[in-house]
Amino acid sequence: GKSKDLLTMNQIEEEWKEYEQVTEEVIERSGIERERFYDLRGNHDNFGVPEVGGELDYFSKYSINGRLGRKGHVHSVTLQ
Repeated sequence: GKSKDLLTMNQIEEEWKEYEQVTEEVIERSGIERERFYDLRGNHDNFGVPEVGGELDYFSKYSINGRLGRKGHVHSVTLQ
């Protein structure tokens, strides 16, 4: 989110906790294995994150990929 002065960006941990809850609910309701889901880190997921895997890297902490330990880059995805 943006700061009150609208000059800086940072991650809001409460939003990430909500994201985790929503993705867990989708996984549970769908019956699809967690490993079949793939959430990608976008440029906004890097705002205010000085180091991947650090304490402010909420994508690594709350995303499906982060919790599964997926750290590689995706160059293309093929659905079959």
